[in-house]
Amino acid sequence: MFKQFAGLTSPKTKSLKLLYSLVRKLGPVRINTLTEITGYKLVTCTRLLDELVQEGLIYDSGIGESSGGRKPLMYVIKPGAYYLIGVEITNLYTTVLLLDLKLDIVDSEKLRMDSQCTGEYTLNFVSRCVDELLSKHNIQREKLLGMGIGVLDPIDKETGVIINPHLFPAAGWDNLNIVDYLQQYNHTNVFIDNGTNLAALAEYRKNYWKETDNLVFVSSDMGIRCGTILQGRLVRNKMEMDDAMGHMVVDVHGRRCSCGSYGCLQAYSSLPAIRNEVVRRIKRDRVSFLQDRINDVDDIDFHHILNALEEEDPLCLEVVKDAAYYFGIGLSNLIFLLRPDIVVCGGTLVPKPLFYEVVSETAKNRLMHYPKSHVQIIKSTAAYNIVAQGAGCMVLDYFTEEILL
Repeated sequence: MFKQFAGLTSPKTKSLKLLYSLVRKLGPVRINTLTEITGYKLVTCTRLLDELVQEGLIYDSGIGESSGGRKPLMYVIKPGAYYLIGVEITNLYTTVLLLDLKLDIVDSEKLRMDSQCTGEYTLNFVSRCVDELLSKHNIQREKLLGMGIGVLDPIDKETGVIINPHLFPAAGWDNLNIVDYLQQYNHTNVFIDNGTNLAALAEYRKNYWKETDNLVFVSSDMGIRCGTILQGRLVRNKMEMDDAMGHMVVDVHGRRCSCGSYGCLQAYSSLPAIRNEVVRRIKRDRVSFLQDRINDVDDIDFHHILNALEEEDPLCLEVVKDAAYYFGIGLSNLIFLLRPDIVVCGGTLVPKPLFYEVVSETAKNRLMHYPKSHVQIIKSTAAYNIVAQGAGCMVLDYFTEEILL
């Protein structure tokens, strides 16, 4: 039945699909709540829910509290009714997740990207992982709903090709149609989107769906990116602009950015900007632990800086604090514009308490002009798998979410 939810469907299938979507979002949920939301008569709703139960898509969790008389049935989705594959491809790692319908990780595989990881090699690794994961957990192919792919670089969604894949450590990515390649081998639905959008989608569906329909996910890594959920929908457009936040101007007379403009947030708060500023200050005779460990200051990379932060190197702490301050300014600008209820901060630096605390404090100070604003700025708790989980979620949404109220 589940695969019938996609595309044009009969009125009855649309009703089944809507009820499944609501149970997915609200479960455990009682039938009275579902009739209130949908407007269906009790007898109709009961019949449709019974059909979903018989198909093995939902079940009664048995945890309802009664105000007198019989305990009400409390419906939840059955996580193992079908499965999803979520994939993240970056220049550092490729991650393959086997997910259930609650987007919980059943199993995973990871490939460290190096000079042998051409496009073909990497996609063959993904396909091999799919075979092995399904076999390992005794899952039949017909129980796989599809595969979602999240990539860092901008993509042409019509062709499934990564645009300017210059950061990969091996060749063979130019004009490679990822979607067609994986569909031909795996014989299943394959969808692709940029990683920041998918991180926003996964955070929303996994953690905040019942709480809000307006969420922003922001990330500071090699670039500064954001993904946006507004009114329960992932904001997409034909122009790939997920890195646009990084080119928000935070100082009109500031540093020159790689884009050619001056004062972009990217030039202050991205990993390359932090590395460049540490090197610049050391060359101006500022003292750092790194001077005793690196012979040539130009050889300093961000891994060295992360280690120095752990040892509370004063110079690195100072630079990261400055970067966090500017990130907080950019974040407050974004909040003023989009007015989300929740902002989730992800990326390499967020697990470092100093960065997150300064970002949050700076943004909140700038929001004090609006005392009734209660936006929550929250640290992501699933930084390493969140994109691949979002990729799997994209597959599930294809079947279930077009008509969600």
